[in-house]
Amino acid sequence: MIVELSAALALLASVFSGLQAISVEYGLSSGEYDDDRSPALAAAFISILVSVLVFWGLLFVRGAALGSLTIETAAPFVVAGLANPAAFRLLYFQSIDRIGARVSAAIVSANPAIAAILAVPLFSEPFTVVSGIGLLCIVGGGVVLQVTEGADESHDDLLVEELASVGVRDLVLPVGAMLLLGCSFVLVKIGLNGYGNTLVGTAVGQTSGLVAFVLLFGASSASRRRVGIRDRVALVAFTLAGVFVAGNWLAWFSALRIGTVVTVVPLSNVYPLVVVALSYALARQVPQSPRVLSGITSIVVGATLMQLA
Repeated sequence: MIVELSAALALLASVFSGLQAISVEYGLSSGEYDDDRSPALAAAFISILVSVLVFWGLLFVRGAALGSLTIETAAPFVVAGLANPAAFRLLYFQSIDRIGARVSAAIVSANPAIAAILAVPLFSEPFTVVSGIGLLCIVGGGVVLQVTEGADESHDDLLVEELASVGVRDLVLPVGAMLLLGCSFVLVKIGLNGYGNTLVGTAVGQTSGLVAFVLLFGASSASRRRVGIRDRVALVAFTLAGVFVAGNWLAWFSALRIGTVVTVVPLSNVYPLVVVALSYALARQVPQSPRVLSGITSIVVGATLMQLA
């Protein structure tokens, strides 16, 4: 029962993560911005601010006590929050702004490999042949979704058209985000092993990310100017993304508390399927590229195997 619950929570985290990416992309593409503004920076800050308000609001309603939280038990959540959401969110949203949500999500979805490489020796977690194949299928499916040979692919396909325009330098942002995200999962697991209150852990992690942004704005007047945004459509989209962020964090913190990193992290990273499905649905298209279909199939098979492991 515990294994099934952790898997369900991890998959729910993927749904929230996919909805977050779509919301951010919509705000970035539909909003109107001055030339000296940074919509990606605004998206990162607003979404973190909203998620922090959600978490502390929940803590207030529940009357959760923080007396048992010490500097030692809080440290992993603080460091994880600096990596994700602070640094990760900024890199990821800049990547979405530059190369789109689908390609960015596909690259970042390879982070379970980083988490597994660290978690197996750190936590002595079991890593079976089935879970290994499942992990490879999920990571491989994500990679397939962002690889194209260009000339021999049909450019009538939505995702293939975007992939064809991505250069090597464009990969720096999503790859950096991928590494930060993979490490943050391991840090959260370390924190939860010492302090099991998931709501407090999520609140501390998100708050440390918010503090990092506040310090950035305090030290840099240019950053303060760049984060300013007046477009209502973008504000609503980024606010909604913050709500999805809160749901995503609560779901995967809860999954990690009762499950293993090797199982939970891959399942919480099948969100490229959500992004791709919503993107095609909004465009009123269906996947036509064999490469896209094979990537989707690989992720679905991998997710199934991870639940059986």
